[in-house]
Amino acid sequence: MKLGAILTISLAAMLFVGCSSDDVVAGKEPLNLRIIETTDLHGAIFPYDFINDTNETWDGKPIPSLANLSSYVKMQREIENKDGAFKLLLLDNGDRLQGQPIVNVYNDKDLTTTTHIFTDVMNYMGFDATVVGNHDVEPGHDVYDNMVKQADYPWLAANILKTDTNETYFKPYKIIEQNGVKIAILGLTTPGVPSWLPQELWSGMKYEDMVVSAKKWVTKIKEEENPDVLIGMFHSGWDYTYGGYDENSTMNPNAVQLVMEQVPGFDVVLYGHDHQPAIHEINGTNALNAAAYAKSFAVVDMNITWNGDDIEKNITVYQLDTTNYAVDSEFMDKFSYAEEETKEFVQQVVGSFTETINSMDAAFKDAAFNDLIHELEFDVAKNQLGTDIDMTIAAPLQYDVTIEAGDVKYADMWKLYKYDNTFYVMKLKGSEIKDYLEYNYDKWMNQMKDENDHLLNFVKDENGNIIIDENGCAQTVTRYYNYDSIAGITYTVDVSKEKGNRIDITGIDKNLDGEPDPDVSFDMNKEYKVGINSYRAGGGGGHMIAATGLSKDDLPDARVIAKTETGLRDYLLQWIKDKGTVTPRTFNNWKVIPEDWATKGELKSRELYTCGAH
Repeated sequence: MKLGAILTISLAAMLFVGCSSDDVVAGKEPLNLRIIETTDLHGAIFPYDFINDTNETWDGKPIPSLANLSSYVKMQREIENKDGAFKLLLLDNGDRLQGQPIVNVYNDKDLTTTTHIFTDVMNYMGFDATVVGNHDVEPGHDVYDNMVKQADYPWLAANILKTDTNETYFKPYKIIEQNGVKIAILGLTTPGVPSWLPQELWSGMKYEDMVVSAKKWVTKIKEEENPDVLIGMFHSGWDYTYGGYDENSTMNPNAVQLVMEQVPGFDVVLYGHDHQPAIHEINGTNALNAAAYAKSFAVVDMNITWNGDDIEKNITVYQLDTTNYAVDSEFMDKFSYAEEETKEFVQQVVGSFTETINSMDAAFKDAAFNDLIHELEFDVAKNQLGTDIDMTIAAPLQYDVTIEAGDVKYADMWKLYKYDNTFYVMKLKGSEIKDYLEYNYDKWMNQMKDENDHLLNFVKDENGNIIIDENGCAQTVTRYYNYDSIAGITYTVDVSKEKGNRIDITGIDKNLDGEPDPDVSFDMNKEYKVGINSYRAGGGGGHMIAATGLSKDDLPDARVIAKTETGLRDYLLQWIKDKGTVTPRTFNNWKVIPEDWATKGELKSRELYTCGAH
């Protein structure tokens, strides 16, 4: 069920089933348990977008934030403090430490002498636990190891183990008792991190398959703790087929459904990671995913009573729009120093652009937005790694952002390069590059029947019809950050042809002018040096696995020639500073054919693609 169809309940209506004193058994009393879950906050602390310098979303609505949620939480605390039969659990499902610039400002601080703003905020709000998300590992040990020490709540991840002892690196679960009722919270996280992030960021750790870990820990918790309530908190997506995986894949990065199907015993599951707000039910157990960026929060109301020695649990689940609650003025007063510091930082001018660029264009064709990143990667390879590479791979990492001609600010670096990826140079054969592109454009672009068909590959039903949700929107088979193009070669994508037979690589384009270089040809048997970000090099999106046949355990090390320790966004900042004035340009080294089909297909697809995808 998507967010638009999920029941929203007002504060006045949020009442539990009543309990009588006759329900008290064996030292255990009736309990009204309310669980609040946030997930994938990505820096959404304040009702302000530091990147776009605004208090409004793209469609004119208020920016949602923890400052709004704080008001709701305080109302629940009042009930909790007055009523001994009411218990509030405030839980977060990970991915806080990447997204809005405010977290990067604090990630860069010395956290042995300063407390991270997210730790301060979550301590203030009284969070009971958080799960470790992949973007919480991305800042490195100096950040998350110190934040764990500063937090009044545990970071949970039962399937992250220490390589030397096999003990859990973070706490596996937390026990909370109220009215004699024992509540266990088990945390699991996506095991995709070793494929997506450089090893130095997760050194000393090894990741375990979520189903394997869940079976082990549910058994252990039940035998050793004998809880009355078991809550699953998973930083992992729902769709286990995403990225080319299936139900038999080990280390599936999106395994929530698999865990629920194969590991009984959970009373409710809260999850995150895939940014798809939903409520599911499997074998009578609900799974909830709140919206990302604090747009909504998930709520579980559990009325617990006793019938003799048997526990009865009446469970209701729903989601609430965060902006339905006013911004907490006390919250803002307490943490305004961090907001003002970050505003001042991101509004500094670092250079200028002579042309306006937009990331939406890169979803349909070769575009200046993405070619700017290609140009940066060639520069990083040569001037930072001392390597003369043959080509680069890049995708637009934002859905729809515009950078106007004129002054470019620090905030624009997050528009141009959203994630903290580092940069790799890898060895790929010509035939593997061809396979890479075939896989890429098969996921990205539809096989068009004629000029009236869609260019983008939307999700379809069993009859081949595009699935339109209740908001009139369609989902693409893969997301925009998987729309890779390659610079350094010229090629065409024939969308009239079937999977595996679309790409025609027509030449080498070392000078990036869109024309095949004379006296040199692309060789399927030759080994090329290719620049690529760390996420994709490690198998993220499935592109590299499909191209090379290597497993995620072999990538990226089997093919790496060189790599940076600094993230590409930092190099981008310095690159623009050094140039002063940048003229973005489109290389025109690849195109979709038939061209008239592509033009009409783009116009047709834009209507569905731009609907509700922000």
